[in-house]
Amino acid sequence: EHIGEFCRRMLSLRISIPGIEYLEIGRDILHDARSWDLILIMRFASVDALRRYQQHSEHQKVMAFNRPFVADVASVDFYYPN
Repeated sequence: EHIGEFCRRMLSLRISIPGIEYLEIGRDILHDARSWDLILIMRFASVDALRRYQQHSEHQKVMAFNRPFVADVASVDFYYPN
């Protein structure tokens, strides 16, 4: 239930935060010991847009909502050739 609400809130950020070019959420289907619950795949207009997203108040609200339910987070930020 929480993950579904988190996904809904994350997807709504596409509308409220400029610079998000793409946002996809994948939920784990195997639930293996090495699995994560979900993955966010995001593309931003620039590194500056990524930084603005990270600091944006709407993003911070979603993170505050999610924080009590999260044990670990990992991220990989990289340049993707156009």
